Amino acid sequence: MANAVVAVFDEYNEAQSTVNELLVAGFNKNEIKLSADGEEPGIRQGRPRKSGVKGFFKSLFGTEQENQDIRLYDEAVRHGNYVVTAIAATEEKSEIASEVMAHHHPVDIEEHSSEWLGGENQMATDMPKTQRTESRSIPVIEEEVKVGKREVQRGGVRIFQKVSEVPIEEDVVLREEHVVVERVPVNKPATEADLGAFKEGSAELRERAEEAVVSKTARVVEEVRVGKEVSERKEKIRETARRTDVEVERTGNEEFRAHWMQNYGSEGGTFEEYAPAYEYGSTAAASKQFKGRQWDEVEPELRSDWEARNPGSKWERFKDSIRHAFSRRW
Repeated sequence: MANAVVAVFDEYNEAQSTVNELLVAGFNKNEIKLSADGEEPGIRQGRPRKSGVKGFFKSLFGTEQENQDIRLYDEAVRHGNYVVTAIAATEEKSEIASEVMAHHHPVDIEEHSSEWLGGENQMATDMPKTQRTESRSIPVIEEEVKVGKREVQRGGVRIFQKVSEVPIEEDVVLREEHVVVERVPVNKPATEADLGAFKEGSAELRERAEEAVVSKTARVVEEVRVGKEVSERKEKIRETARRTDVEVERTGNEEFRAHWMQNYGSEGGTFEEYAPAYEYGSTAAASKQFKGRQWDEVEPELRSDWEARNPGSKWERFKDSIRHAFSRRW
């Protein structure tokens, strides 16, 4: 991603020092431009002069109708200021250029925009202007876990009905009748009854017998009842949700890392513990409150502010790191 980092300086020496430091920081000459009105550096006549760099700003920002920055920086040059532009091919080099320019006291554009543009839109910034010619978005993705429920088959009961035969034995007494014929010799006078039966005829006597009779009667002796019972139970669901985290680390200030390595590297720990202290000192040096002031003068104020911002962080531990970053501007 290519960025154009731009800063306006009131003094030629500050602008040239910025260019020199950018070269030391790894920028090529063709990536840096110092725009001025073409007259001898440091000499002002108190009136706007014709600028010859408007074409450069058009190529940098686009047409005049598309970007008001063209007129703003062109007017800055016409009023005798010096504009330093650095083309940064990466975010890392953009950060380096911004830090370098901030340490050389750039002009507060907001204070002059109304004067230079005749009351038109003001640019509210006192830091180097970064014009992005290309951008990229890095999505932060997070999984969302939703716990619901569904009905599933968990088995059941299948009932089969079949007929089986069981042998039954039982004793029963059966009665039978048998006709017995006996001839008994008799010698006695016949009676009138005997004479009355003295005629032809027949007599019949039947035999009877009992036989076993089996009958079956169906009876219900047991019922198998089938039904369903509904119960509820509570189950704790444990799952993980993935999420991407984008960590932004300020890079490019190898001088701070080298200072930390030389002074604290042997004590253990990491540079990240001291990075906020370096950044705090660097930011304080470029702020209006401490601009142009010496370390001994501002140390009490910085200590009070640091301890208020970082409760429990000992000033003596990070003091040298803050002083080193604060003093880089000198």
